[in-house]
This record gives sequence, structure tokens and C-alpha cells, in this order.
Amino acid sequence: MKFTKNEVATYLFCAQLTQTKTNPLTILEWNAVVKSLSEQNMEPDSLFNITSNELVNVLTKATEAQKARIVKKIEGRQKLGVSMLELKEINHQGYGIMFRSQMPPCLKKLTQKFIPPFFYYAGDPAILSHRTLGVVGARNANSDELSQTAEIAKEAVSNGVVIISGGARGVDTTAVEASLEKGGKAIVFPADGLSKWVKKSAIRNFISNGQLLLMSTQRLDAPFSGSYAMQRNKFIHAPSNAVLVASSKISGKKSSGTWEGVLENIKHQWSPLYVLGNSEGVEKLKAEGNAKQFSSFEELFKQSDCTRKKPQTEIDKKIVSIIQLAIENSVDKETLEKKFLDLSSKYYKDNESSIRDNEPETQKQLSMEEYL
Repeated sequence: MKFTKNEVATYLFCAQLTQTKTNPLTILEWNAVVKSLSEQNMEPDSLFNITSNELVNVLTKATEAQKARIVKKIEGRQKLGVSMLELKEINHQGYGIMFRSQMPPCLKKLTQKFIPPFFYYAGDPAILSHRTLGVVGARNANSDELSQTAEIAKEAVSNGVVIISGGARGVDTTAVEASLEKGGKAIVFPADGLSKWVKKSAIRNFISNGQLLLMSTQRLDAPFSGSYAMQRNKFIHAPSNAVLVASSKISGKKSSGTWEGVLENIKHQWSPLYVLGNSEGVEKLKAEGNAKQFSSFEELFKQSDCTRKKPQTEIDKKIVSIIQLAIENSVDKETLEKKFLDLSSKYYKDNESSIRDNEPETQKQLSMEEYL
């Protein structure tokens, strides 16, 4: 795999490099950098040689506190010549690196605030293009909950649905193993580095036959991290067409990873929630109208398809109302079209440039008729 200069720069300044104690840029810091560079018609590869004074002037989208941290981190990493060598070694070991420009739309549901600069992965990334069911639940789920989870995972295989999980003991492992053993596919976002996983022969076999995809933003040899386990919950909820909550406690003095992930999903409306069993978290989700009882995949995807269509329908209604308002005020079609294109171009430039950290794709501007 060949890497562009922008990808090498992304890796150098954002990866947890093992050969240095210098800190990488956070997602928010990287977003500020990329958005600032884009505003100056610059790209990430310019960071290799930019001076500190130049960088301070370029960072128009960073706060003063961010500027100081960003400059310090970039200065520390500019002196390193390890990013290209490490990238080649990672490829040599059989892993891949998925940068933002290569991520499918399902991952970009996270929005720029949460999308990492890259993922390490092992397996076939094309698995992400299938319909998916995220499965989350407690490590100590009871036997009935685990049995129902396994049956739903097997049913998912019959419906061509891929299971997404965090790979933890209990519900996660039960769903993934049931799917793989039935001949299905699964995506796992573990809370530790991928090297620990690929050491297992069974895991390697499922990867090699195209059934399993492992993804992580943790360095390959990273140990288990409780804080990362919480952070990676969003990677399960966001790309899933729907999420099944098989068992969950409610966070109290001690946080429940499953429950916190569910709350984050509800807040950002990433994917519709379904439940099974009668754990306290499940009962609360149903009582508050935030989840439905799982009944069938036909019903599940009928609902999720309607959920996806709703935002587009709302957009169409608002645009039509604007056109009607323009007609009432004698605004001609050409003027309205020009105004629409000018405003949409400005808005997307201001709000999406921060996720284009690699070579931007050329996009066609649509006329009003083509859009509607």
C-alpha cells in the first residue's frame, strides 16, 4: 500500500508512536489544524517544514490555548523521521490504516468532532458496506439474555446482516461468535491493540476468510484501557444501522460502559435502539420511549429505513417552502439558484473542510432542479 504525503503527515502528528515520548495531536486539535490549513489553501504535508511562527499565523481556527499545544506537539514531531518507516512496517505485518478520506459514510455519521484521523485495521474493510447490527450489553448478562443474543446473531446471518461489537466478554463475544460460527461476518472495535487479537489462530482464520474486521485507534500493542473502552462505544453505535441492547445496568456511582454508550447514542441520534430481556437499563429505555423491543429483522430495518429517510424529507419540505416564499416575493429562479449555491458552498466550506485531511474529492454542484 502506498501512502500519500498527506497520509504520512497525518500519521506522524496524530499517531501514538512507540519510538518517542512526544504527544500526538488530539482529534479536536487535528480538526483545528486541518480546517486552518484548508482556509489557507494548504494541506497537511506542509506541516513537515512549517516554522513555529508561520504555524501560529496559519492556525486561525484554533483557540489561543490550542495554538500553544499544537505548535509544541508539531515542533516535537517534525524532528522525527519515523512515520514512513512505521507505516511500512505496519503494512508488512499485515495491518491496514484507514484515513478519513477512505472511511465509508457509516463512520462519518460520527461527525468531525468524533472522527479519528485514522483507524488501524485487520481484515476486509468492505465488510463496513453491509447492513449492520450493533450489539452491546453487560459482561455478566444472564443465560437467557446470552441465549437470545446468540439466536438474534444467527438470524442476522440469514438476513445478510453484519454484527458490530466491542469484543468484550459476555454479550459482545456471544454475538460475534454466534455470527462467525454460522458463516456470517462481524466487525469488532476492541479496547486494546489489535496485535493481541491476531495472535489467536481462530481470529486469523476468520480474518483471512473475509468474515472478520478488527478496527482500533489504539496503537497495535496497546494494553486494555478502560477509558478507551468508553470512548470506542461511539464506534459501535454510529456506524450501525440499528443497535441491540441485550443487557445493561444504569450508571450510578460506578459508570456502566454499556449504559454510557447508549446515552451517547440517544444524545446524537446515531442509530435506533432495540432491546431484549428485562435488565434495569432495558426497562428504563422502553419506559422512556428510547428503544423498542426486538421483534424481527424485517421490522427493525423497516424502522431504520424510515429513520434515514426522515431527515431528507424534512430538508425537501424546507427547500420547497423557501421556493414558495421566493415566488411570493417575486424572486426569479436564477437569483434564487445563485443564492442557494453561494450559501451552500460557503456553509460546506466552513463546516466540512476540517475533515478533508487528504486530497479533496471534486464534487459537482447541483442545480435546484437536480437537487430536488
